Amino acid sequence: MGLGAMSELRLLLVEDSESDALLLLRELRRGGFEPRWRRVETAEAMLEALRDETWDAVVSDYSMPRFAAPAALALLKESGVDVPFIIVSGTVNEEIAVDSLKRGAADFISKGKLTRLVPAMRRELAMAAEHRERRRLEAQLRQSQKMEAIGQLAGGIAHDFNNLLAVITSYSELLIDGFDEGDPRRDDVHEIRRAAERATSLTRQLLAFSRRQVLQPTVVDLNAAVRDLERMLRRAIGSTIEFEAALDEDIGRVRVDLGQLDQILINLAVNARDAMPGGGTLRFATANVTLGDEHTVEYPGAVPGDYVAVYVSDTGVGMDADTRARAFEPFFTTKAVGKGTGLGLSTVFGIVQQSGGHVTVDSVLGRGTTFRVYLPRIAERDDPESVGGGAG
Repeated sequence: MGLGAMSELRLLLVEDSESDALLLLRELRRGGFEPRWRRVETAEAMLEALRDETWDAVVSDYSMPRFAAPAALALLKESGVDVPFIIVSGTVNEEIAVDSLKRGAADFISKGKLTRLVPAMRRELAMAAEHRERRRLEAQLRQSQKMEAIGQLAGGIAHDFNNLLAVITSYSELLIDGFDEGDPRRDDVHEIRRAAERATSLTRQLLAFSRRQVLQPTVVDLNAAVRDLERMLRRAIGSTIEFEAALDEDIGRVRVDLGQLDQILINLAVNARDAMPGGGTLRFATANVTLGDEHTVEYPGAVPGDYVAVYVSDTGVGMDADTRARAFEPFFTTKAVGKGTGLGLSTVFGIVQQSGGHVTVDSVLGRGTTFRVYLPRIAERDDPESVGGGAG
């Protein structure tokens, strides 16, 4: 919320006197606030208000017949809502004021000195905004560290497991060669080899997430890659989902492994399809994007610079905040058992990271999801013969 003239203020008033509440509101309006307020005078009403709406601050009378500021402050703390709590009292007792501040109140103001209310409100709102931003950055840092740790663990396991699978596959082939064509044991060994091949495919996805796979980058036109895959994507998403493409014809080129780029686009399309069981719209878009320092603040690990972006949007079920935070973790999935490995989005994450880019996700429950893949834009088009499309 801005702190300029006529700043909107979502205010919860804990006050049993309507006339006193109006005096507080008038003082706030004189100070440049435009309050959107709700008055409560019981614990039940306050709890309901905290559940129903989002507030910027709580202003409470100290003593009321059925409720008091200490109880209101305790209720606010128990609810987990982190907003300033300012007490306004008809008489200021220094001992009570100090005790209230120790319990977590932001300020204690006398009703006879309401001119202190506006400066106190501005100060507390600014401090609350700084606190929220600090918590957001700390949460992003923890998530980045967690993803890095998971990647190291997944990569180490996948590498060692891949070596064991290579042994299983090699000995399976030797056994097959040692059996006659009509020997029923050949079929048994074939099943062992096919299982090993499926497991190898999973380890490749883990290696992609951990950024340990070998890439063969070439200069690629992202528009061509989308067009080349369009027919396959239409088949993959089914007839109940409409496919749209909004491709900027002036986009630059990127250097990326063409096969891995196809895997990114296919995985995102399949993820979108699964989010729209009743049908909807899948949209691919491309654009040149220049990311500044403000983007890196919001997305730690991102590097400022020129990128070509691919946006993959759906009109599906969307994700809540917890799911969104874990979307790129390997083996994390909201799908039913047997409906997915939980490696699709983690593979996208790893390939994009290893290609020097980054990927973000925006989603709201019931309103769809948008993945944004940013790949570094090369300064000039390299050898035209190296420019590729997709592997349709």
